[in-house]
Amino acid sequence: MFAILARNAKVIALIAGFVFATLGTLWSLFVIDNLNAQLAQLADAQAETVANIETLNRKASDYFIANQQGDLIYIMAQRQDANQGVANDIYRGNLLDRATPVRDMIGALAQLQQLDYRQTYDAYEKLNDTARADGTYENFMRLKQREYEIVAQGQALVPKLVQQSIDLGRASAARQAEQTRNRQLGVIAAVAGSALLLGANLLAEKKNSTERKNAD
Repeated sequence: MFAILARNAKVIALIAGFVFATLGTLWSLFVIDNLNAQLAQLADAQAETVANIETLNRKASDYFIANQQGDLIYIMAQRQDANQGVANDIYRGNLLDRATPVRDMIGALAQLQQLDYRQTYDAYEKLNDTARADGTYENFMRLKQREYEIVAQGQALVPKLVQQSIDLGRASAARQAEQTRNRQLGVIAAVAGSALLLGANLLAEKKNSTERKNAD
């Protein structure tokens, strides 16, 4: 058995070297490249999730500012000494201003498939038009309540998106660790293949040298 292995050591080394070298190349082409694609997808998904969180928080902040201004304007418009014409114009202008962050929030939620944009915005726009046409306390509070519900829906989604971003980060870290291990395996296979090919050449050189000595 050992004699057979010794006689065929060069062939065995050449075959083994070829196999390991080929394995290292294929490992790089398929396994590592596939992991690279997965890592890119995870990175894109996490970036999109972070962008959605920032959008929801920004739109909520924009609304809260407009809402505070609107409350102050509405209270000032109710004063007995207020110029009703000017006060009403300012009040209506604020209702238009506050509609912008609400519309943006509805759009952000629609993109995240949390609601139907057209249906939700049409219903909100009707409430806004009513409040602008008749600035009673009931109409104003009905509008504010609907705005609060829309913004609260966006804020309630933020913790879920934060957790989603954390999960994506963990998945990405796991893939990175797997990628590192696979790169190491690929390098080991390539080095082993090169070493075996080198060994085969050394065996061949040793055999040739022995044959030349015997010929001399």
